[in-house]
Parts: sequence; C-alpha cells; structure tokens
Amino acid sequence: MPIKKIKFERTGGFAGIRIAAEIKMDDLSDDQKHEIINLIDEADFYELSEKLSSRMPIPDGFVYSITVNTDEKEHTILAGEASLPDNVQPLIEILGSIAKKQMRNKG
Repeated sequence: MPIKKIKFERTGGFAGIRIAAEIKMDDLSDDQKHEIINLIDEADFYELSEKLSSRMPIPDGFVYSITVNTDEKEHTILAGEASLPDNVQPLIEILGSIAKKQMRNKG
C-alpha cells in the first residue's frame, strides 16, 4: 500500500516554534522516498499506539504528530519527546528536515 502523503508537526520546546508540513511522496526524490518507507517499516509505525505517553514528560519538550496516508488507511501518532521509541527517532529527523526545508521555501 503506497504512501501518498505524510503530515508532520512538531510543537512545544523552549521557544515554542511550530514546524509543520504536508509531505507529498511524489514531490520527494527516490532516495528520500525509499528512506522514509524503510524508516516507517523499521519503526512498525502502523502498530504504534495513537498516543504515546511517558510517565516522565520533559519540561519544554517537543510534541510530535505524524500522520501517514495511503489509499487504504490513515494512521496518526502523537508523542512527546520522552515517549518516542528509539526506532522512531530517525523518522522524526528526516521528516523534520523536510518540513523545515518546505517552510523556508514558502517563506
């Protein structure tokens, strides 16, 4: 089931600067597409709970929202920085990088 688009948002943090983007897979290079698909698979993204929480939230920590859309389904996770599984971190990094680039190009 091919991924059509990914919505990424990072909120919170000390400065409270929001980063958000709707990333259309067709707009990415083949390398980026493959990397993102592999990272989603490695993270077992579709098996993650919609809300990931931690008993010890980080003050001024980031909160991430990721929604992956395919033709058949949509899956969203909402997670604070402290509750992110280690295998999701590389996905957060590439999506954050793409989102920042998109925001710079629009501004």
